[in-house]
Amino acid sequence: MNLKLELPKNTVIVSQEDLRETIQELMLEFLERNDKEEIMTIREAADYLKVSIPTIRNMIANKEIPFFQRGQIIRLNSGDIKAWMRSTSKEHL
Repeated sequence: MNLKLELPKNTVIVSQEDLRETIQELMLEFLERNDKEEIMTIREAADYLKVSIPTIRNMIANKEIPFFQRGQIIRLNSGDIKAWMRSTSKEHL
């Protein structure tokens, strides 16, 4: 018995595990890129962390939370905030 299998041109066959790993790598890269690019105001950071604006301002004044400043404008990077949360949660374990 001769069996002939034809696939459309440029079709690539990969294992399910290889595909899963590739998708996970792409998702991590996408999430890291998005985290690095999202800049938050003090109000947005307060909303994100579910604390008051004065709490964020105090944390900035005490240099307890990562932030950057251009002139009088203060902003926070969401990726830095997430990394800071991970590191502070590990300190309290």
